Amino acid sequence: MSQNLYSIIMFALIFGSMYFFIIRPQNKRNKELKLLQDSLKSGDNVVTFSGIYGEIVEVGTATITLRIAPKTEVKMDRNAIKSLVA
Repeated sequence: MSQNLYSIIMFALIFGSMYFFIIRPQNKRNKELKLLQDSLKSGDNVVTFSGIYGEIVEVGTATITLRIAPKTEVKMDRNAIKSLVA
């Protein structure tokens, strides 16, 4: 009986530690990234997940237009933005 109880307690501790050290922080990062992507506006300098630096020219509902060089604009999915550049 005590061996089964010990196994259940160990399983619960492993799951609890996985939740607090892996799942919860990842959910927090995803929420912060979603807030960033929803707050994008023209003139923001950003970096995409593929490493492209550029300035936002136009913001649509699902896409953005990014100027990556003079006279070079690329239309990208809004979810491709990783972070803002100061």
